[in-house]
Amino acid sequence: MRWDEEPADRGRVKFAASADAVEGYGGRGLNGRALHPVAGYTFPDQDGDPWWVIFQPWPSAGPHPHRVPGDILACNDSYGDMVHVVVLAAGVWEDDAEAAFSANAPSSLADAARVAAAVEPISPRGPRAAG
Repeated sequence: MRWDEEPADRGRVKFAASADAVEGYGGRGLNGRALHPVAGYTFPDQDGDPWWVIFQPWPSAGPHPHRVPGDILACNDSYGDMVHVVVLAAGVWEDDAEAAFSANAPSSLADAARVAAAVEPISPRGPRAAG
């Protein structure tokens, strides 16, 4: 796994791990962006273990680089070489996820899970109308 700051990508930190180093995400790898934490880049769980909360874009996200569908994931990197993933919200817009995390500023993994659960999912009929 690795994390890198991407100045060209709105200054966000990327979190990536190959599929063979990820458990709990259906055999898929990670190449997502950290959502806005209160302090640092990790959220502590009830035991104090650090978790990343990232937005994981879906493959073939389309022509709009920041209006893309994906999942909000919690990724724990304290298990050695394996990254344990918990899906907090599936099928949401990246802009909606970022707005929710900016507006609510969670400080723990439990808070982050509540914020993610409140993000409106993408309609199965396609993108919702603006406004």
